Amino acid sequence: MELILDKEACVGCGVCSRVCPKEAISKKKLNEPIRFSSKQIIKKVRHFLIPNVRDPSACVYCGTCAYLCPFEALTLSINGEPIPLDKLQLVEKHALPKLEYELKTLDSGKKAKVYTEGSVSIKTELCAGGCKNCAESCPSGAITWSSEEKEISWDSEIVLTINNDKCISCGACDNACPTGALTLEITKVRYSGEYNSPFWDNIVSRLKLKERV
Repeated sequence: MELILDKEACVGCGVCSRVCPKEAISKKKLNEPIRFSSKQIIKKVRHFLIPNVRDPSACVYCGTCAYLCPFEALTLSINGEPIPLDKLQLVEKHALPKLEYELKTLDSGKKAKVYTEGSVSIKTELCAGGCKNCAESCPSGAITWSSEEKEISWDSEIVLTINNDKCISCGACDNACPTGALTLEITKVRYSGEYNSPFWDNIVSRLKLKERV
């Protein structure tokens, strides 16, 4: 069995690490701003946010991470054959419910399965002016920033704006923020049908955690 990550599809949102029932996947969170040229920054920031398997022996290849990945960047395969998401055992046995998602096409051309509702709060006093990690990592283009100053420095007054119509509550900005100025709060997970309790209940709770795992 293999768990394969498509690094081009991955945006570093951290959903996989939050929902993993065995905590086998580690989510990278930036602890300091990253400074690159404008052509490099998007690729570099997302590279730093790509998760990895913390403990291969802990992974049970259940496919929960692949099922809930908004960008279908994870694939579970057996003997080299990818398993369709609806054929995962946890889905067929109704341990996981049916996700009620909206498939959105983002400005980047990526498609995202949006099955959560939430909001991003900003503590402007914690914002590292000029960092731009949140805006550059946002896959939906929901975050923009502006400043009255022509030359941006670390102590510049930055105004962040979030377009709630574009925001898909994925968490990439939360992960990319090095100072804790941004926090994603998921208020609702949309699903229907049968599911196993408390297995699914615990996953929903992990999705809603403000303090990311």
